[in-house]
Amino acid sequence: MYAYDFEYDGVTLSDLGYTLCKFDSSGEETVTNGSQITFNTVSTLRGAKYELTSSEYSECITTTFQMCKDLCAFDDLEISVSEMRELMSWLNRKRFHKFKLLDENNEYSSFYFEGSFNISRIEMDDKVVGLELTLITNRPFALLEPVTVTISTSGSFEDVSDEEGFIYPETTITLKASGNLTIYNVEEDRTTYIANCTSGEVITMNYPVISSSLSSHEIQNDFNWNFLRVANTYEEHTNTISSSLSCTIVMTYSPVVKIGL
Repeated sequence: MYAYDFEYDGVTLSDLGYTLCKFDSSGEETVTNGSQITFNTVSTLRGAKYELTSSEYSECITTTFQMCKDLCAFDDLEISVSEMRELMSWLNRKRFHKFKLLDENNEYSSFYFEGSFNISRIEMDDKVVGLELTLITNRPFALLEPVTVTISTSGSFEDVSDEEGFIYPETTITLKASGNLTIYNVEEDRTTYIANCTSGEVITMNYPVISSSLSSHEIQNDFNWNFLRVANTYEEHTNTISSSLSCTIVMTYSPVVKIGL
């Protein structure tokens, strides 16, 4: 994969006059693809077989880049103290921010990560001529840019996530009728139930929080605490949703992309 630029917290490396590079190319290399799973097992049949008891992702994605000045933007390669301070302020943050790699073929253009950087200097003749950036992310995989699904009372959609299981989307439900609301997802055989709904009421779900636009509706007492989810298995990605009351359901989520850097 060839990449010369990235975007971090809305600013690109090229905006500041820098480019990704390699100071010491060693040719062919093997790079982890992320999504490393630890399989926990227990011995049975005196060690003749090991049964799977659980599995979990063992680490978040980390990767290392090198960068230097773009000589189309600067007259020399040396990074000054003031320039170093500007880069550290931008990249070496205590909170995770959105990171997108801008590769030559735009294969990564719709993916993003969330992370921050530790930074080392690359020096030559006592001058800083580049930086080595270690990106530490908060997940073992990438995410697609958020997708929004809108359903009017009932409908189906495809979950494009690479990960089996479920995701809690940010959800708004706008009621067009009053009564007890039941929303059923065929994929999971899962029912979301909210009693005492009112026409015109807007219900917001942002797991683990649910709220209503009507202060008079004590929704926490009327909710079965089954939040709406987007789900899939390896064989099936279709989510079919049906509602007992006329309403508009809007769900926004970022599908999982099992790719590394």
